[in-house]
Amino acid sequence: MKSHLPIWLVLILFISACDDNNEDQAKTVDKNGSVEVSLSTKHIDSLKDELTTHYTVWRKGSIVREFTKRDTVPGLEKFNTEGEDDNGNTQDIRVKKDYEFFVTVK
Repeated sequence: MKSHLPIWLVLILFISACDDNNEDQAKTVDKNGSVEVSLSTKHIDSLKDELTTHYTVWRKGSIVREFTKRDTVPGLEKFNTEGEDDNGNTQDIRVKKDYEFFVTVK
């Protein structure tokens, strides 16, 4: 069976905005043959979030194609957390929950 793109898939994985664990994040990209994918979300309003997927296709050290896809997805609920201002004062605040990314590569 022939693959559509004979490439290695390099995926930058963002677990969540609050999680600083980057052990699954790619450090380098194989520019001889790979697809680099970046995922992100942005809050549009109280009901909607924007999911952005940016692709960079590499072949023999050059970018062959670069494109971005955007989708609107339902926004998640808010939750209580502790916030801190520039002066070190803390208080309980309600913030919108961010999507988590789980990626399966075949």
